[in-house]
Amino acid sequence: MEAKSTEARRGGWLQRLFDSAGGAFALLLDHLKPLRVSLSILAFAAIVATSVDQAAELFLIAVWVDPSLGRYLALLASSALAGLAVWYGARNAYRLTYLRWPALQEERGAGLRNWLPRIMGASIPLLVLLGYALALVKVPHGPCGITQDCEGRVWRAAGLLLVSLALAVFFMTRRRLLNALPRLAKVSAIPSLEDRVERVGQLGRAARRVYLLSILANIAATVLIAWRPELLDGIGPLAILLIAAAFFALNGGWLCMLADRRGFPLLTGLLALSALLHVLHLNDNHRVRQYPGMSTHSHPQTAPADHRPAFDDYANAWLDQRCAGRSPCPVVVTAAEGGGIRGAAWTAMVLARLTALVDARHPQAGEPLLAQHLFAGSGVSGGSLGLATYTALLRQPAGASADTLERRSRILLDHDFLAPTLANMLFVDFTQRWLPGAWFDDRSRALTRAWEHAGRKQGMDAFAQPFAALYGTGDGKPDIGTPALFLNSTTVAEGRRFIQHPFRPMASPQSQPWTAAFDGSAWLDPRVPLSEAVLDSARFTYVSPAGTLETAPPPGVNAPVPARLQLVDGGYFENSGAVTLGEVMHRLRELARARGVALRFIVLHISNDPEMADFVDRHDPARPLPLYTTACQGQQQAGGKGSAPSGEATAPLRALLDTRTARGEYARARLLESLHTDAADPARGDMLWHFRLCPGDYPIPLGWTISSPVFDEMQRQLEHNYPLATMAEALDAQLSSAH
Repeated sequence: MEAKSTEARRGGWLQRLFDSAGGAFALLLDHLKPLRVSLSILAFAAIVATSVDQAAELFLIAVWVDPSLGRYLALLASSALAGLAVWYGARNAYRLTYLRWPALQEERGAGLRNWLPRIMGASIPLLVLLGYALALVKVPHGPCGITQDCEGRVWRAAGLLLVSLALAVFFMTRRRLLNALPRLAKVSAIPSLEDRVERVGQLGRAARRVYLLSILANIAATVLIAWRPELLDGIGPLAILLIAAAFFALNGGWLCMLADRRGFPLLTGLLALSALLHVLHLNDNHRVRQYPGMSTHSHPQTAPADHRPAFDDYANAWLDQRCAGRSPCPVVVTAAEGGGIRGAAWTAMVLARLTALVDARHPQAGEPLLAQHLFAGSGVSGGSLGLATYTALLRQPAGASADTLERRSRILLDHDFLAPTLANMLFVDFTQRWLPGAWFDDRSRALTRAWEHAGRKQGMDAFAQPFAALYGTGDGKPDIGTPALFLNSTTVAEGRRFIQHPFRPMASPQSQPWTAAFDGSAWLDPRVPLSEAVLDSARFTYVSPAGTLETAPPPGVNAPVPARLQLVDGGYFENSGAVTLGEVMHRLRELARARGVALRFIVLHISNDPEMADFVDRHDPARPLPLYTTACQGQQQAGGKGSAPSGEATAPLRALLDTRTARGEYARARLLESLHTDAADPARGDMLWHFRLCPGDYPIPLGWTISSPVFDEMQRQLEHNYPLATMAEALDAQLSSAH
């Protein structure tokens, strides 16, 4: 009997423990439900701070690297604003009574109601500080290796800590301060003692004014961003995220309070509405702009007569002028790989530096010698932006100076292209998701407008003008002063390359230059802007949405439904651009062979992925012909990644993603194999230089904003890893020699 009594007491103790734990969990769960908007914001911030590699550079720029005191103060102000909004929304949510969550009225939950809003609000600046600290760990030499003014910027990290402490002090002392002021109604000493209300309108006049002001400010911000997103160039992506978080916490929390009082699942309903509109294609505002005046939420008009030059005419004119009396004739071509802003900056830097070094040997020359012999470039994603930047600046009068060309390309690409894009995503595109019909320009248009704005600040309007305008002359002849650009995108349903170029469609019954690919000129309006062509190549996952390309039927054709394709980043197919470049080289060889001209290709392959293995395995730094690259210290050069096997659930998905990388490796290998060699006279054979980035002394980001230390790291690698003087001498010998 005594044993049974002991067992019963033990069982009763365990049961009470489980009941107590279950009750505490239920109490906590009920207290979290009214705060789900603010909790979602905190969860998103925690993921960005700890798990998003692309965000590491944003934290370094915002807290340490950026020399602008105004942008740093904007970061502090926006983090304080977001903290206040999260706290205020959670505080008001606890003042309501909810029939569905009776535990919110229990006395034992008073501590949660008193402290949870305060902790959530004060944690916002701390999450920014955490993101900065984790990003700093990735910098090999620490913060003092980033900027010269190391000690002078220590206080910047402390500023976020002070903002968090100030918020905490405000939250804890606010009631005592209010009660100490005369002529004001006294408030409860602690939040949990405040009178509960039945409706949102009973929260008080001050609360109604705050929510009304927040809604009006949200509308005003959305209108401003829809009108001129480029105005946000310089405020900083993190500040944009924090401001958006403040509006979500206040306005989203207010809507959820209204819905929760009536038992309506607001968030679930909004998600279902958005999904329905998306499935039915009723709010697609992601159309490809076919001409400068077109928006991303309108259908294209009928294209005018096509006055673009033919590629064969351009190539023949180029051969006539550049290769007259030369055999073999040197032809420079380049492939620029994708990689966001790092790909753009590295591509523009390499080409501008080579242009400067070769041109310095001919100070009296007009057009830079390298530009004269640069026939074509094939770009993907950020590489397309780099090629477009180099080419457009090359046509400007200031671009005649090679040193000025590199400096201007750096200034242009140093703009913050991410902030306007994020602002449109979080305000304009977010609003569009719940509205039937297409009403606003999407975030991809904000990105192209940012490029156009940066170009105009350099006195260059090429990004906003038709792509083909760079290649036409007043007399209708092709302008061979501009290298031919081939910008690669990918179609969604077919998974094929979509090749954009400034010429009339190149395919004919007699010739098909592209293998299993779409000729973009057959689909695009002749007036398609250069910025839009670059965007179609750089529709980076989710940052830039897939673009719906509609081709309007020609006049007199009864076709109520226009032809459609959907375009995404060119790197989905393969990220090197080498396949398209090889096909362009093949077509030029055919034209040259028909004219009896021998060609010698000088291939500049520009990659930017620090983790990419070298595909050129024969090189000698002392003799950069015919092949040259550099090896990254400590990097695996061959074989697999050596990672652990994937599970059966993740293996198929991982294989699909890694196949994209393998296609790039295959394309680069085929490009190398296609080059002609001459064992008797190596100087007459083709050559390839591979300019690549290594991990280096500073993390090189993948995104749409960049900082001065990244430019400095790229410049260091270019000067340290490559014998530029020897390479320029060899390149000049090939380009200036006449046989």
